[in-house]
Amino acid sequence: MEEVRSENETVTGRRKFKDPLTDTWFIWGIVSGIAGLAAIVIFIIYGDRIISGGPGCMFNRVTGLYCPGCGGTRAFYYAVHLHFFKSILCHPIVMYALAAYFIFMINTLLVKFTRRFGFEGYPVTSTIVAGVVVLLGQWVIRNILILFWGITFL
Repeated sequence: MEEVRSENETVTGRRKFKDPLTDTWFIWGIVSGIAGLAAIVIFIIYGDRIISGGPGCMFNRVTGLYCPGCGGTRAFYYAVHLHFFKSILCHPIVMYALAAYFIFMINTLLVKFTRRFGFEGYPVTSTIVAGVVVLLGQWVIRNILILFWGITFL
């Protein structure tokens, strides 16, 4: 009896992705995960020194405004120490990136190794564009708050 395959299955029975770059992104995800684990260990051991003794942002010192990355180190520090709300206040891109990373990696594993679970058409490009919007949006909003009302978050 011949096995029936869907159009998204390969000869080995594994499903394939609609976006041909998904496998490449998955490999980058594994490499990033290893680097992220190393960063977590460093922040657990040396995080207090990194936060308090760093040089700070040169853009902020010169202009008095935030750069798009201002607060990212503190946000990562708070995320590592499980203070998620503080992390979002310091820089929302850190929690967004962590959530997007885990959703992508779990979905990709499900698609690769199961026949029924996962979504073959995971929107990688849309996820990246949304991340850029979060990054730039918080930058603009924070600088408007500083310029017009003198409100700072960091």
